[in-house]
Amino acid sequence: MHDPAVAHATHLGPTRAWKRTTLADTAVDLYVTYGVSDQNLPAHQGVVRAGDIRDGRVTPHQPGRGGAAGPRDTRAVLRKDDLAVVLVRRVGDAALITEEHEGWMATRSVGIIRSKEPHITRWLRIWLRTPPAQAWIDRHVTAHVEPTLSLDALKKMPVLLPPPEQVDRLHELVTLIEAKTRLNLGIATDAVQLADAHYATWGRQRESWPTCAFGTVTRATTGKAVPSSPPPDGISAAWAAPSDVLNASLPYLSGTGRQSLTAPNVVCEPGTILLATRPEGARAVVTLRPAAPGRNVLGVSPVDPTDRWWILHEIRSRSEELPKAAQGRQARAITQRAFSRLDIGWPEPDVRRRFHRVAEPLHSLAQKMLDENLSLNELLRTLLSVISPGAGLLK
Repeated sequence: MHDPAVAHATHLGPTRAWKRTTLADTAVDLYVTYGVSDQNLPAHQGVVRAGDIRDGRVTPHQPGRGGAAGPRDTRAVLRKDDLAVVLVRRVGDAALITEEHEGWMATRSVGIIRSKEPHITRWLRIWLRTPPAQAWIDRHVTAHVEPTLSLDALKKMPVLLPPPEQVDRLHELVTLIEAKTRLNLGIATDAVQLADAHYATWGRQRESWPTCAFGTVTRATTGKAVPSSPPPDGISAAWAAPSDVLNASLPYLSGTGRQSLTAPNVVCEPGTILLATRPEGARAVVTLRPAAPGRNVLGVSPVDPTDRWWILHEIRSRSEELPKAAQGRQARAITQRAFSRLDIGWPEPDVRRRFHRVAEPLHSLAQKMLDENLSLNELLRTLLSVISPGAGLLK
């Protein structure tokens, strides 16, 4: 992928301008430590755990909590411009500490990198995401229980360090890409929530609607296990597992990590609703590309495509109810027969068409934002690849 912005931002001059060093030697004053146990901390104390560090940001929501106060000053107290690094499981994810979380405390699963030179921690956050750094981490994690990187190993990580002015340019570009990605995700989330709210408004008239069985207005297909060997007439398609549906932040599925040859009659067309359940609720996504529902995933196709959003929002509005129709104590297997017997509110066609006229552009907007994020993510991957010259020499 060629992008003029990347080409301009990564015109970094001769490779000799980059300093080859280790993480511990990137700055004379570099301080590297890790957090403490989060047991017995004051009730008001803000805490940063490994799970709070995602997408380059610290994102815990802890109402009423704030930074450390008074004389408490342990190695785990975070300062502005510190780099918080995940050391367990999602090793290498990192975020810069801002004023919002200054004075919060990090737990043992979080490494803390500090320098009086902000460009050092800014660069290390970017460097940790580059392909050579990720490959180095993969080679040096231990996995007795779960993937873990020790502080000693982290300090020895090879680093290519650009001059400060180049770090500032790259930091600005990466930050802009990330900010635009978050903005797009926020727009997409708001669009889906508006469609949910519009459906809820119509739902106030539910008692006056006639009902019918899902089976009369949809065609449902019970998912199957991935075949041990590809069929001779197979076509390439993504297999959707329950986790792909249940973990989706928005009700769309553009692909999965499992692509294989699949019998044509198993593959669902784009626009199919995939449904999965667990005791705490059901989730549904609309496939944006051909996909095969795996075991414990139900494929639901509306008889009339213009009813797709009505059916999707009906399922979303009944998230807590649908697992009762699933099999097993864990409510993880809803069959085509059980689903097809459930009732759905089905008002006259004019009501459903009016809902569609509002829901369709909202979902189109959400999908457009997510498509743009795919391009932004590819742009960021390209940038991270081209800003690590000499990476092949790192061992």
